[in-house]
Amino acid sequence: MKKPKFVWHYTDAEGLRSIVTNRVFWATSHRFMNDSLEPKHATATLKQAGLVARKKLNHDQALRFDQLMQYAERNGLEAFLLCAALKPDLLTVWRGYGSSVSYAIELDAGVDFLPVAQAPTDRHPFPPASWKRDEIDEDDNGKPIYGPDPDDVRIESDGWWPVQYDSTTAIERVERIADLARRGPHPLSDALLPWVNLGGIDLLQLKNPAFVDEREARVVFEVNPRWKFVKYRSTRFGLTPYIEVSPADGENQRAANDRFVTRPARRLPIRAVHIGPSPLGDESVDALREFLEFHGYPDLPVVKSETPFR
Repeated sequence: MKKPKFVWHYTDAEGLRSIVTNRVFWATSHRFMNDSLEPKHATATLKQAGLVARKKLNHDQALRFDQLMQYAERNGLEAFLLCAALKPDLLTVWRGYGSSVSYAIELDAGVDFLPVAQAPTDRHPFPPASWKRDEIDEDDNGKPIYGPDPDDVRIESDGWWPVQYDSTTAIERVERIADLARRGPHPLSDALLPWVNLGGIDLLQLKNPAFVDEREARVVFEVNPRWKFVKYRSTRFGLTPYIEVSPADGENQRAANDRFVTRPARRLPIRAVHIGPSPLGDESVDALREFLEFHGYPDLPVVKSETPFR
C-alpha cells in the first residue's frame, strides 16, 4: 500500500471558511465519528484475526498472547482522525451534504499536519490526584523504576494513508503480537508495550467494506498530555473532543524535532479547491476565488464539479 500524493478534504461552506481563515483543520475523536460502529468494527476484525493466530501457539504462549491482545485492542485509546478522500469529485461524498453546496480542498499529502498546542505551559494546570508517574518495577538495588511523566509530550501520527476496507492491517498486527508472545515477558518492556511494540495506530485505518465508495484517506493522531491539545465543540453527539492540526512553517515550533506546533502555520498546503454540485454558475467560482485571494491564496485553481446538480 502506497501513501497518496494528494488528498481531497470535503467540507461545507462554513468548514471551508473556518479552515482558510484560521489556518487549521480539525481532527475529531474517533469515538465521535458519524459511523458510531466504526471503532467496534476495527476491534472485531482484530479479534477475528487473533483467533486464527492463537491456534498456532502453545499453552504458555497463548496466555501471553491474550495479555498482549489487551494492549493491542487499545480499548482506552482516544485517537483523532483527519479525513479526506483519494478523489476530488465523488458523488457518494457530495450526497452526504444534501442540497447544500460543498467543497473539496485539494491538499499536498506529503506535508505533515501536526497538533496545535492550546496551552503554553509544560505542567497540567489543574492536575487530578492520580496525575503522577506510576511505579512499574524495581531495579537490582530495590529502587523503584517509574513510568513516563504524564506531562511529557508524546505525539503519535504517521501522515496520510488510504483507509483499508479489508483485514490486512489486523492480520499484520496480530502476527506481530504472536511473535512477541513467543518471547518471555519482561516488566519494563511490557509497561512500554502500548507505546512501543504494539503502539501502532494503523488499526484505525480499518473501515467497513460497505463504505468503500468513499475512497477515504486519513491521518490518525494520538496526543498526550490531552490537557495541552484537546478542545471541545458542540455536535449532535454533545460535547465532542477534537484537536486543531496545522503544518510546521519554520517559525511555529520550539524545536525542529517537535511533533507539535505552537500556533497555526502561515499557509496551508492547499493546491486547489473543488466546488461541489451547485445550481449556480460562474458566480460561485468568482466568490470562491475572491475569498481565497483575500486570505493569502491568490491564483489558486478553482474547479467546478462535473456532477450535475439535482
